[in-house]
Amino acid sequence: MTASDTITKEEIPVNRAPEFVPQSTDQQTANNLKNFLALDYLKDDLSFLEPKDRKFQFYKTDLNNDGNEEIFVRFMGSYFCGSGGCTFLLLDKYAEVITKFTVTRAPIFIESTKVNGWSVLLIKDAGVLKELTFKNGSYPSNPSVLPKAPYDAPSGHAQVMFDDSFYQSKTFEF
Repeated sequence: MTASDTITKEEIPVNRAPEFVPQSTDQQTANNLKNFLALDYLKDDLSFLEPKDRKFQFYKTDLNNDGNEEIFVRFMGSYFCGSGGCTFLLLDKYAEVITKFTVTRAPIFIESTKVNGWSVLLIKDAGVLKELTFKNGSYPSNPSVLPKAPYDAPSGHAQVMFDDSFYQSKTFEF
């Protein structure tokens, strides 16, 4: 080893814990969701679920500016996911289901634009951007049946949820 081969302290890789978006890490919310999923929402499905299917991520955000955060839940595993995407839930602060999304792929973009008082959501489906607007107490549950959005990309101001490449959410088990 020559002098030019020495490694400086700054070049040594550091093993750091992954950094998760703060909207996905609250342990109390995770515990509440675990209880809701296991004891209520999925109680009849638990016997069918393999351990690998009992995983979820969440993301808290206020979609309607009422001061209360809604909670997106992303299910993981083959029980909840297929070739078209996965099942997601949108819950209010009381764990009441606002929308159950099917065949949905991450990431989900939350635009600052509001329709009917709620944020517009954008989801890519088969490579095409779909716009989900809140109407009659819910968002559309199946993005694949919606028409193409009138634009090809989210705005630069959109929040990004469940983007595993850049905005990773913490994974929990129930």
